[in-house]
Amino acid sequence: MQLKSSVQLHMDGTSPVAEDIGRQLLTYGRRIPVTELFARIDAVDANTVKRVANRFIFDQDVALAAMGPIQGLPDYNWFRRHTYLLRY
Repeated sequence: MQLKSSVQLHMDGTSPVAEDIGRQLLTYGRRIPVTELFARIDAVDANTVKRVANRFIFDQDVALAAMGPIQGLPDYNWFRRHTYLLRY
C-alpha cells in the first residue's frame, strides 16, 4: 500500500510525469497504465521475494559501504558467509 501511495504522490507535476513516461518506455517499450502497475505490485508475494533474493543476493559477492564508526561492523567474510546458500 505504501509503494502505491508513493507512486501516486510522486506524479505531482509535469517533470515527474515525463520522467515516469520515459522510464516506462525504456523499460517496457510502452506506457504502463496505473491499473496495470498496481496489479503488478499486488502480484508480488513472499515467494516472489524469495526467488529474487535467491537469484541476486544469496551466494553473490558483496559490495559494502559504511559511514561513521565501523568498529562493530563485521568483516567481508562474515557478510559473505551469511549470503552463502547451499543448493544441494
